[in-house]
Amino acid sequence: MRISRIILPVLAGMLALTGCQQQESQVAQPKIAIVDMGRVMRDSEPGKEGVKFLESRQAVMQEQLDAIQDRLEKNPKDEAAMQELQRVYAASQQRMQAEQQNVVNLLFDSVQRVVNSYREAQGYDIILGAEAAASYTQSADVTAAIIAEVNKQKIEFKPVPEPALPGGAAPEAAAPEKAPTARDAAPAK
Repeated sequence: MRISRIILPVLAGMLALTGCQQQESQVAQPKIAIVDMGRVMRDSEPGKEGVKFLESRQAVMQEQLDAIQDRLEKNPKDEAAMQELQRVYAASQQRMQAEQQNVVNLLFDSVQRVVNSYREAQGYDIILGAEAAASYTQSADVTAAIIAEVNKQKIEFKPVPEPALPGGAAPEAAAPEKAPTARDAAPAK
């Protein structure tokens, strides 16, 4: 009789634990995906267009520098040309940094909108960057799908307007009407 008094509570406890374990396994796990953002920025068509745009901007700046260097080769003692070369070189470096930052911002804004839309459409709770994940299965990687969606986007890269010179003087080169913004890169429908 003593054994039945001990066995019944133990069996009841084991059944309760089994029920708890089943409830825990029925709790919804978050649906997670991984995306390699570096690959998206590099391999997508808008990413490639951004690189081409930057290369064309750099070529224009290099032409200006080459023209000044040609003048200096003809007359190495031309102080005005030496100062102009230094000024144009420094301005070109700053300009390229601004152009690069603008391209990266436009691309990132567009890619982030695509990732958010993809997450919602596919029912993911979280999409993590591959660099944030210590380990994951290849089936969790949605990079190719994200690249396909980003390729549908049209981003128009425009040169950043040149700043006005002190005293209100206009810059030497004509500047475009306005700097591109993330709104200019709105996804194509």
